[in-house]
Amino acid sequence: MFKKLFTPIKIRGMELKHRIVMPAMGTKFSGNASYVTPTHIHYHAARAKGGSALNIVEVCSVHTPSAPRQFLSISEDEYIPGLKQLTDAIHAEGGKAGLQLWQGSLAVGMDQTAQILMASDTPMGEGITLPGITIDQIKEVVDCYGRAAARVVKAGFDCVEFHCAHNYLPHSFLSGGINYRTDEYGGNFENRAKFPLECIRAIRENIPEDMPLFMRIDAHDDYLEGGLTIEEVIEFCKLAGKAGVDVLDVSRGNIISPANKYEVPPIDIPQGFNIDNAARIRKETNMLTIGVGRINTAELAEQILEEDKVDMVVMGRAQLADPDFCNKAKSGQVEEIDYCVGCDQGCLDGFADTECPQITCLRNPAVGREADCQIVKTEKPETVLIAGGGIAGLEAAIILRQRGHRAIVCETSDKLGGQFLTAGEAPRKGEMKAAVIAMGKKAERLGAEIRLNTPVTKELIVEIKPHTVFNAIGAEPLIPKISGAELSSVVNSHDVLNGDVQVSGKVVVIGGGMVGMEVAEYLAERGCQVTNLEMLKEYCADMGMARKFCVTESIEKAGIETVTEVTVTAIEPGKVIGEKDGTIVEYPCDYAVMAIGSKSRCGKEIEEGARAIGAGYMVIGDAGMARRALNAVREAFDAALTFDEPKVHEDVTKPQKIVLVTGATGTMGQETMKQLLDRGNRFKVRAFARPSEINKQKMKKYAGPNLEVVWGDLASYEDIKKAVDGADYVLHIGAMVSPAADKYPEKTLYTNIGSTLNIIKAIKEQPDPDKVHFVYIGTVAETGARTYPIHWGRVGDPINPSIFDYYALSKVFSEMAVYESGLKHWVSIRQTGQHPSNEGGGEEPIIFHQPANNVLEWSTSIESGICMANVCEDWVPESFWRKGYNLSSGRDYRLTCWELMDIELSGLGIGLKDLYDADAMPFYNFHGHYFSDGDMLNDILHFRCIPGETYWGGVREEMQRMMANPMIAAMFPTAEQMKEHNKEIGAKKGGLYYALEHNDEDWIKAFFGSKEKRAEIKSWDDVELFHPSEEVTYLNHGYDEEKGLENLELEDLKQVAQFRGGECLAAKVPEDIYTPIKWRCADGHEFELSVNAVLQGGHWCPECLNHTWHYGDIAKKNPFYAQVWTPLHGDTDNYVIPMEFSGYDVAKELKAKLGI
Repeated sequence: MFKKLFTPIKIRGMELKHRIVMPAMGTKFSGNASYVTPTHIHYHAARAKGGSALNIVEVCSVHTPSAPRQFLSISEDEYIPGLKQLTDAIHAEGGKAGLQLWQGSLAVGMDQTAQILMASDTPMGEGITLPGITIDQIKEVVDCYGRAAARVVKAGFDCVEFHCAHNYLPHSFLSGGINYRTDEYGGNFENRAKFPLECIRAIRENIPEDMPLFMRIDAHDDYLEGGLTIEEVIEFCKLAGKAGVDVLDVSRGNIISPANKYEVPPIDIPQGFNIDNAARIRKETNMLTIGVGRINTAELAEQILEEDKVDMVVMGRAQLADPDFCNKAKSGQVEEIDYCVGCDQGCLDGFADTECPQITCLRNPAVGREADCQIVKTEKPETVLIAGGGIAGLEAAIILRQRGHRAIVCETSDKLGGQFLTAGEAPRKGEMKAAVIAMGKKAERLGAEIRLNTPVTKELIVEIKPHTVFNAIGAEPLIPKISGAELSSVVNSHDVLNGDVQVSGKVVVIGGGMVGMEVAEYLAERGCQVTNLEMLKEYCADMGMARKFCVTESIEKAGIETVTEVTVTAIEPGKVIGEKDGTIVEYPCDYAVMAIGSKSRCGKEIEEGARAIGAGYMVIGDAGMARRALNAVREAFDAALTFDEPKVHEDVTKPQKIVLVTGATGTMGQETMKQLLDRGNRFKVRAFARPSEINKQKMKKYAGPNLEVVWGDLASYEDIKKAVDGADYVLHIGAMVSPAADKYPEKTLYTNIGSTLNIIKAIKEQPDPDKVHFVYIGTVAETGARTYPIHWGRVGDPINPSIFDYYALSKVFSEMAVYESGLKHWVSIRQTGQHPSNEGGGEEPIIFHQPANNVLEWSTSIESGICMANVCEDWVPESFWRKGYNLSSGRDYRLTCWELMDIELSGLGIGLKDLYDADAMPFYNFHGHYFSDGDMLNDILHFRCIPGETYWGGVREEMQRMMANPMIAAMFPTAEQMKEHNKEIGAKKGGLYYALEHNDEDWIKAFFGSKEKRAEIKSWDDVELFHPSEEVTYLNHGYDEEKGLENLELEDLKQVAQFRGGECLAAKVPEDIYTPIKWRCADGHEFELSVNAVLQGGHWCPECLNHTWHYGDIAKKNPFYAQVWTPLHGDTDNYVIPMEFSGYDVAKELKAKLGI
């Protein structure tokens, strides 16, 4: 069987045991360092062990300045030891190892520190042109190829491959569609061939005579005007052969046009599509040739070789999908092979997606995890009941049986396969259908018990008594809540593809994602006149790039009308009604097909049944959240591999903690979700976010069975109540923050105060409010401006929101409501500045609000997320609750404004003084201080893990590496240009120059005290930049703190009030520090606040923060507050500035509305 395929072949001094080659495929296993990692070694060793004859190790950079860190490199000797370990591992398993030498040209741009080398000047839009490399650079790169080839030998490789395809640098020189040079390296064919031939000769000169040299080359250029023809490629291959190339690795495709679809061809491209090109090149060059292009079965490979079209075949993704492909094919076990289906989800899409750390595979979730995902027979077989016979359920059954467990698959319908089977009915997707059918047969061969027409009920669970129940019941089509959706002429896409309903005539397909476009094609093939309606700006938005190119072309060829940015508002007999560009449009149809997505089926009964008998309960695949098959298979694989581990089983036998995270799409919200989701099945994250396409894209990254997304408005009680219901923890991170808060102050007050009050009310309406833990995220902005000499602070210091800071004002009234909520489990964590910040403030006037010597004790976004996740752990003590804390990353993160800017601008060799005039930096009225109590929170929640030296060193290094890239440096504005741009920003409302132009005296007073004070600053010689003292100081809180709040007597409380210029009106000490008592401020306002809010929170009269900022007046009457005003302002800044909106009034209004 497959005699030709498994015939040895000798190339110079290297003999391969058969004709299957595993090609160089990008993996991103290097992380961000370019070195070989253990992941590389295990990955390649697994394929060598599985019978691969030759592993060509992925694209490997030859030139240090242009080497992207995500790829391997051989540009320096330091990379040799790791590569030697890799070749040793491949050799130990009986394989041969080759290395592909690469310079990626435009492709290196994924790493901003990597220099982009272009063959010729290339316009990139917006006035930016990437220059073609110089003659000296050409010589440098050629030399690098030679030096790299010498290192290939030292690293123990058996052969080397020169990458001359896909618009990478050598191909860019060769192709007339890209090379516009007019010197000796451009113009006619001979000149264009000069650079790649020089590279080939440099390689050949630095490797032994008996070492084969391969060359990857495109058969011709697609979609490139003036690009390479196959005749030119043949001519070049002949020249390459004379220069030292032994083997042609004939591929196709490029990275700058729709021809990208041919590089990693998806299921839409026919199997073996490029073989005839390779055969012609082989015939006319008489060179050894490798055939490339979706060869994923041994039968096809054998046929190609039998027809004498090529000498060897590339089978790359075939060996991703099944690392034992070669051994199985050789032994005739073809039914056991897990075939690549050309989905591109894990390999190409995983590689191209910058959010994805490395490649993976739909058919083989162990890719890149080979060391951790060994399938080992269990010594203690258990029974697992699997609800659902789709791709997730079948994958779980297969892995369970391979491990020796009993697997019972119960499928409600009369056939296995689920949605993957349905997807296989779409045009060109028959391989998917075949794959899931094969999975069902494999599960049965392995001994899984298959029960069709059998829903999982509580009674069945009691009968079987499984150790664990897997919920894999999948998802069902979404039906929108629009008028007419119930009409008989309205059907869903699943029923159409399954053949359960027949439609004809004019059809409107609602939804232009993958399913919508595939069902549109399906219907067009059957004679329907199809119109597709999509609400986004583009259709196929949920597809990877290669499949998108293919489907888009097919849609156009099929004559399907596509309408984007249209919202369907109703369906009536004979028409679908939509709104486009503000106009109502009718789309005539005989049928409307819904294809707007899917929602998870309800598995409540299954969970209750499992919990009732103490069994483990795990949700896998679309039963947790409707997503791609890639996710479903991965979750099933992992569940089957780990369900019986003691810690995992302990977690899945207990109900998950439901953690509501508001602001889930912000920086802190996303980090919190990451941390919680990384902790396995213990937490069910309920993410609350504002519905928008940007936010929906963000949430896709975290989709999984342990994530539920609730779309809603923070200001809507109904939305909040829905989100809070059933939650064990509410992490209220969401808020309108600056700079948006500066633009929309009134909305900020209503949103931030309203959301907090909504949550408090929703918690109180839960069956047992005491079980709900409310974590409120406050802000250091509540305590306002605290520059030297009052730069040390703690919770309990005076509340002091800066003038015009409506965000801070909103958080003050929100936090006050939390302190006075009466809830048993609440905490206020005041967040400081997060680094890196992604709130868009760099282009807003807020950059003119911060004094040069302003201090802030920063936190990293990662540690903030860890902190939030740790709050939800069982080990958090009861004493943690009903208090306020400051959150920061600690001592190493105490920086002034000028110090931070010097760090961030280090790569440019400039600092704050270069970007701002001295009189542009305000004197006060921002916020921030060093935390004298900063360690308290970490002592409880243990979240700090990144040394400041490491973190800030990394920020400096990244910037310096970027600016060392001439391309980036050339595109960067000069310091003078940046300074002028900053002035333009400052001319916006809320900025210094706007205030000066409009004679906004209140703004000038708030930030400078007066025009006269600002005028005293003539130059930077008049400003001292310094790092304030690290010696901790404390403000007086007006009572004996050694007593503790619980032990204060009435006389102590009167002293507290007196120190604040007011009176304690309570007749006796309250029962506890959380019970509100009456106070009177210096202005005669009477109010109720708890001792906890006043002393632990620092809050005082809320009515004094109403209608005007008049801090100078307050300081004269309130010694407690004077501690944070007088040291900065003295007795002269006694101005009164009106508030545009009142936080006090908004809070009062919202409380009345909610009945709080």
